[in-house]
Amino acid sequence: MSKKVSKRDVNRFAGFAKKNPLLALVIVLIAVGLLIWQSIDSQKNRVTVPMDGLYVHYIDVGQGDSELVCCNGEYMLIDGGEPSASDELLNYLDKLGIEKLDYLVCTHAHADHCGGLDAVVEALEVETVFTSPYASDSPSYEIFADAVYAAGLDFTIPELEETFMLGGASFSFIGPLRDYDNQNDDSLVMRLEYGDTYFLFTGDMTAKAEKDLINDGTSLQCDVLKVGHHGSSGSSCYQFLYEAQPKIGIISCETGNSYGHPHEECLSRLSDADVTVYRTDLDGSIVIFSDGMKVERRAA
Repeated sequence: MSKKVSKRDVNRFAGFAKKNPLLALVIVLIAVGLLIWQSIDSQKNRVTVPMDGLYVHYIDVGQGDSELVCCNGEYMLIDGGEPSASDELLNYLDKLGIEKLDYLVCTHAHADHCGGLDAVVEALEVETVFTSPYASDSPSYEIFADAVYAAGLDFTIPELEETFMLGGASFSFIGPLRDYDNQNDDSLVMRLEYGDTYFLFTGDMTAKAEKDLINDGTSLQCDVLKVGHHGSSGSSCYQFLYEAQPKIGIISCETGNSYGHPHEECLSRLSDADVTVYRTDLDGSIVIFSDGMKVERRAA
């Protein structure tokens, strides 16, 4: 953790340097050497994001959600886990050498989705911030909002079905269709297209909102599904899975979490739908690659 240097500290060192110029010079050279070494060591640990297709990182942030979408040198972060996950999230982004986000998406105001986003806004350059039209005034969301405004940014409420570009990929928001009593159903729902492949990001959407999308005639077909609400029994109903027909399902949850996620009912439905399931509690961070024709898991 870095420490700010006060004016008083600077004055003290100036006085010391005046009395002991040679020793002060040695201290400065050692400090500069350490900074250079730290910079080189940090660069060695970085992993360059390939430019040959679309990469979606389902980041292990414990009992929460966070997904990083990378395409042709452009980046979008969807959610940021709990406040306690912010350091791990920032380290993950730093390891990939990411200093700028073209889009930052807060699906809804629950702490396990927006809690780490204020740290991201403070640390990285962000172009556009999307949020649900029905965001609440939860403490974590208010802290995130303060960081957004302090950075000179505004929230963008996306129009449903409006198309946005991320490198060679395009995406649009298909939900929420209305304001629900359950804040989980107020989650932004995004469908991303790259070539002939599709990714669906559902926040904490439950079966109620899933069925509304189906009844509205919204296209839900996807190759990869971010399973709603951490694999809760109230999400990923049979009708929704039939319409979406995902090949891969990603569940983001923490080992031994108090909610019992993922629930057996959800896992059973995913199995019946012949969905290959990956879980952050078992697999850690998960990377799915698309070349525009097929999707496959890659090493994180």
